[in-house]
Amino acid sequence: MSLLAVERIAFERDRMVLLVRVPGGAQAHLGPDAAARLREARPFLAGHACLNAEGAPFGAVLERTSLPHVLEHLVIDFQAEATADHRSATTFVGTTEWLNEREGLARVAVNFTDDLIALAALKAACALMEGMVD
Repeated sequence: MSLLAVERIAFERDRMVLLVRVPGGAQAHLGPDAAARLREARPFLAGHACLNAEGAPFGAVLERTSLPHVLEHLVIDFQAEATADHRSATTFVGTTEWLNEREGLARVAVNFTDDLIALAALKAACALMEGMVD
């Protein structure tokens, strides 16, 4: 079974909404070694603002956050990179919520300015996450 499966993609007016499933449910996370590799591959990821129980930046909770939450931040990071040259004022935001933690089913929503860039960001994020779990 793959690390993460995107079961559905829906586009609303200004956001992409994903239905995501991960084996291991809410306990599925990157771990320290994979988090270090991800920080190296995407250095700006560690500085992302993040609303979490610890009140810490995303980089401080990366190794113990859920895989759907990692996907959310990666999609944001890839979109920000793709639009940096011509839309520097764009702020990307997202949310991740468990629909069924035991079954590993989550809803991830990320805003976008261009649906094709959002899809490309999703594809890049999924490709990067494959094989990342320790």
